[in-house]
Amino acid sequence: MPRVGLVRAFTLGWRSYFKTTFPLCVRKSEIQQLNNSILCMKRGSYITVIGGKGNGKSCLIDTTLNRHHGVVEISTESGALKSAIIDQALRAITGIQLDFIKPAGSARRVLFVYSLLFKRPPIVVIRVPERQIGEQYAGLTAAVRALADTFGLRVIVDGSPNSLPAELLTTNRETVIAVEPMSKEQIESIPELEGFINLLKSCNLDGPVWKVLGGSPAKYLKLTEAFELSNTASEEFVDQVKNHLQSVLGEALNKNVAKSSANTKAIVDVFRQKKAIKIPIMELIAMGLLVDYPNKVFREVKTSGRWFVEPATSAVSLIIAGNIQDDDDVYELLEKLFNETKEKVK
Repeated sequence: MPRVGLVRAFTLGWRSYFKTTFPLCVRKSEIQQLNNSILCMKRGSYITVIGGKGNGKSCLIDTTLNRHHGVVEISTESGALKSAIIDQALRAITGIQLDFIKPAGSARRVLFVYSLLFKRPPIVVIRVPERQIGEQYAGLTAAVRALADTFGLRVIVDGSPNSLPAELLTTNRETVIAVEPMSKEQIESIPELEGFINLLKSCNLDGPVWKVLGGSPAKYLKLTEAFELSNTASEEFVDQVKNHLQSVLGEALNKNVAKSSANTKAIVDVFRQKKAIKIPIMELIAMGLLVDYPNKVFREVKTSGRWFVEPATSAVSLIIAGNIQDDDDVYELLEKLFNETKEKVK
């Protein structure tokens, strides 16, 4: 059995320090908050970075961890057992990949030597994929506590409300950092989007695109990659953007709202009846309604100390507010959004 110690600890500590992960996040206040939390972590505590898919959680974590020592990351699967998650994390720490070699003993040796070389213990980032309907939660809570308690690791969990079990978020040992959708100004400040945003503005398309995609940087990046977009304003460019937004709205209607649970559809009806953009959770509870997870239609948000339910994405919000029922309604909604662009590109 190979004995790993000094060399592995040294490599583990310095490899991530000299590695810079791109693209860099533009959320300066959140970067500072996460960095402070990482530096102040005590043994047995952990951090959860939570937010909707595409909001930039991973980018925030990666940017914050640039120039940090001893960073490794793993990805779990839905339904993964506690033992499997721990084993995967310890293999990332030790570099041991052979299945017949158990990593726990080597991990303790590496961590002991590491503690002599570096001020703070290594950081394990656990990426948790989006959980789909019918899939079980991974055994995250027990695994994270074992990694933090037994092995003294600093653990950061990267996941969405759909992928994280409730018990992971309800403990005094955890720091929760919520990554909300970006503001329009933040989206426009992303260097990788600068040229594309300017092109949208030259066609007066930035408004419709913002209304459909909202503050998700991942969705903007997907739009730039979806087509071989011209670098000049043209009717072809407008049509490409329009078709992409139609597909986003169509997915929000046909895959998210239409295929949601009966409980979620009942909440949709309440939103339409009240013509509301958000509703207090307690008001829905009084009606016998709760948001069930996984849920791609609604999300729970805390505002000024109160909890509310609101549409999970800008596209879903348009579908609900516009009482969009079918693909013809989607087309009419897009026509309304794009009317202002027709004269601009003639």
